[in-house]
Amino acid sequence: MKLLALELPALVTVVRVLGVILGLLGVVLCLRLLRLKQADLTSARVVKLGFVALPAVAFYKLLAFLGLFAVPVAAVGVANYHVFEGTREVNSCNQCHVMTPLVTDMRDPHSNTLAARHFRNHWIPEQQCYHCHTDYGLNGTLEAKMDGYRHLARYTTGTYKEPIVQRNVYSNSNCLKCHDGTPRYLTVSSHRTLAERLQGNEVSCLNCHGWAHPTRAQRTPGSPDYNRLMGKEKR
Repeated sequence: MKLLALELPALVTVVRVLGVILGLLGVVLCLRLLRLKQADLTSARVVKLGFVALPAVAFYKLLAFLGLFAVPVAAVGVANYHVFEGTREVNSCNQCHVMTPLVTDMRDPHSNTLAARHFRNHWIPEQQCYHCHTDYGLNGTLEAKMDGYRHLARYTTGTYKEPIVQRNVYSNSNCLKCHDGTPRYLTVSSHRTLAERLQGNEVSCLNCHGWAHPTRAQRTPGSPDYNRLMGKEKR
């Protein structure tokens, strides 16, 4: 007898459904509390929940706690998780106007930037932006999370400037987590000589391996490369 194989839904889908359920539950609870009357709170009244019987006052206190605190907190937690998980996808980055040149260049088969070479050679099969910028994920640092929220706020309010500029120093740890210790990496003498300085970010991997993305000048509106990087024209 052949059993049917059941494919479990993706975690992102589960989180989305859970978020919708929590949102609807919160609305229902609040509407129920708004319809509450003085007569519903009589000490003699009892509300049955399965095998449990609660005084009406205790029941509505529990309802208020769930509707005004527990469910909203859970919904915010789920929403934040969904946001951080969503940042792993390339399309999530590409939704921001100032990030489009970076994504366009990465997908350009003729580009020689570090990001484009990684993408073209399938060195990172999926979630390419996230794998090189893991600080923005759920397990990233508080500073990186605040930067992410700052980017979102500036984009939403239209107060951003082009081209986008990275405020902090790019950490070599994002490169070393994949390359450090591999046979090909260790065959390069400078990698061994500069090992401690690379791990301490005293020397950048980009010093030898070139630009990860198009230069700031290329991404500036009005530059010869700007329209191409914005996807408005082809090479």
